[in-house]
Amino acid sequence: MSGTSGMPTLQRMEDTRAPIVPGLTLRNAGESLETVATKSGEFSLLASPPGLEVQAGRLEPGKRLTLIPFEEGAVEGTEIYYVLSGTLEATLPTGPHIVGAGALLVARELKAPTILHAVTEVRFLYVSSQPTFDQLSGKLKELMRLATEVEMKDGYTAQHCLRLQQLSYATGRELSLPSHRLRNLSYGAYLHDVGKAKVPTTLLRKAGPLTPEEWIVMKRHATFGREMLEQTFMKPAGVIVEQHHERSDGSGYPYGLRGGEILVESSVVAVADTYDAITTDRPYRKGAAPDEALSEIARFEGIHYPEIVVEAFFEAVRRLGTKAG
Repeated sequence: MSGTSGMPTLQRMEDTRAPIVPGLTLRNAGESLETVATKSGEFSLLASPPGLEVQAGRLEPGKRLTLIPFEEGAVEGTEIYYVLSGTLEATLPTGPHIVGAGALLVARELKAPTILHAVTEVRFLYVSSQPTFDQLSGKLKELMRLATEVEMKDGYTAQHCLRLQQLSYATGRELSLPSHRLRNLSYGAYLHDVGKAKVPTTLLRKAGPLTPEEWIVMKRHATFGREMLEQTFMKPAGVIVEQHHERSDGSGYPYGLRGGEILVESSVVAVADTYDAITTDRPYRKGAAPDEALSEIARFEGIHYPEIVVEAFFEAVRRLGTKAG
């Protein structure tokens, strides 16, 4: 299923500001964050704490699961498969092996694809140090579809979400964010405006300025987005989405947060969104040159956006070589 250099990480960056309940979390039998049926069987995401993913899997008789080496340059991960019931045939370096209940398979630094073939129905527990469930998630695919539709209604092209994802992820790498935070940043950037799906289309397409009452409705999209992600495995990304219109001087929304109250990832998305908004052609105007956008962002360095985020963003744009897209 498997499939940096940068600036020192500030201490405040270690506070993800995602809601965390101390103590034990109970998930009863049959409960999961999301369950997906595939041609091979069924996979349920049980937990997704930082740096870890726990799934319950079921393979139907005769079906297979292929373990793929991580792509070159990707962060190497460890995958653990614990067979709860049934019988598997595993193609190990020493040849085919039959494994049953109680067997443990650990995959790390694979050099070639490895096949797990279900001789009977097999149930297993899968633990990974790298995210894989997003490749299966129907909820993620649906939210991404909604996000793209919203941006097109708002006068962007379908590539806006992808550009923000690329720019934000590159900036997060410059900030030396750990892998689980880069993952949440990637989701948050792509889905930053998904809450506009709950805003009337007439407001999104209104040609003139919004009335004060309409503006109150429009600003709620940030909270709508967080609520839409809250019941999924992407819950931490929801905090990024809700805060991406907050500004360091307290002039943003929905809560008027200031400085260190704002999640660093949200500031990254805010800068990337500003850059793309300025440089992208819209129905009512031509996009500006990248240098103009960078100058505009620099004007608000330390006012709307943290200096460390602006500096990392500028370096990310330089490394990308041109406007992302």
